[in-house]
Order: sequence, then structure tokens, then C-alpha cells
Amino acid sequence: MEITQFQLDALREIGNIGSGHAATALSTLLQRRIDMSVPEVWAVPFEKLSAIVGQLDTPQAVIYVKVEGEAPGKAVFFFPVESAEIVVKALFGTNDPMDLYMDEMAQSALKEVGNILVSSFLIALTQFSGIPLQPSVPALAVDMIGASLDAIFLEEGVLEDTVLFIDTRITGIPKIEGQFIFLPEDGSLKKLLGAMGL
Repeated sequence: MEITQFQLDALREIGNIGSGHAATALSTLLQRRIDMSVPEVWAVPFEKLSAIVGQLDTPQAVIYVKVEGEAPGKAVFFFPVESAEIVVKALFGTNDPMDLYMDEMAQSALKEVGNILVSSFLIALTQFSGIPLQPSVPALAVDMIGASLDAIFLEEGVLEDTVLFIDTRITGIPKIEGQFIFLPEDGSLKKLLGAMGL
């Protein structure tokens, strides 16, 4: 499915609104001012997704949510392990090293942060489209991004040939960056864009 620049600009605005919701929730959770913006949104052909994120061959913290409702799909938020560790340390108010691979409390905290981030974007999409989208309970993997995405792709459901790739920038904690991708199931993207009048 071809997406126009106008549609991408509109989706970036929706992303910024979603990131505003996320920043408010994270500020409350972390008890410090957090700002979050969406500098860029891309529509990426599905077959090129692995090539784009495959360049990120450092381990990533990957939070995956299955999106259910009238425009189902898969939502994934991922950020470098270094960024994830900084977030978890801020959450626990500690400077001690945290092992994201083994520490269940750290993983649980990261799932909660990921849930806030993903849900905030989905709420913004719902507000603009009027199409209710419900997130499942988040799953977390700390692994190479390619391996994590392969596991997600193998799940049931026929995916759209276009993926929304949303860059996020989080400020208020140093060195935090992350990406959000929405993998719509076949027909979902057209339905969402149509409902938004795009």
C-alpha cells in the first residue's frame, strides 16, 4: 500500500500526541519531568524492515504487544539495552547495575514502561480514527533485534506489506532513544487511514 507524504505528516502528528500521553505517564511513574517527541515517521515496505533494523545488531530490549480490535496488528517498541538500563535505574532510583537478561524485577519494570509507550500510541490512533484498538499483555525479549522480529513474524496473522516505523526521542533522562513499529494485519492500515479521512 502506498502512503503519501501528507498521510505520513498526519501520522507523525498523531505520534506526537501519543508521545505526549506517554511522557505524562512516564513523568508520573519516574517522578521527574519527561518529554517525548516523534521526529520522524516512515512507511517501510515489509520486506525491507529486517534490512533496516538488522543494521542495529546490538542487543535491544524489545517490547511486543498484539493489537486487537477492528484494525488488528502487532506493535513493537524497541530500544538499545543501554537505554533500557537507564530507564530501569531511574525507575528504581538506583545507580547500581541492573541485569536485564536475568533480573525479573527489572524485566517487569521494563514491560510496564513498554506498555505505557505502546498503549499511548494506540490510544492516539484510536482517538483520531474512532477505531478501538486494544493492546494485549506485553511480552519482553532482550536479544538481537533480528531474532526478536523473526519470532514476531512467525506468529499467526497475514501482515500488510507496509510497516509504520516511528522514531521517538525521550528527553528528561540522558541518552534515551527508541523506535516504535506498527505491523498492521492485511487491510488494517487502509481502514485506519480511511477512518481518519486520510
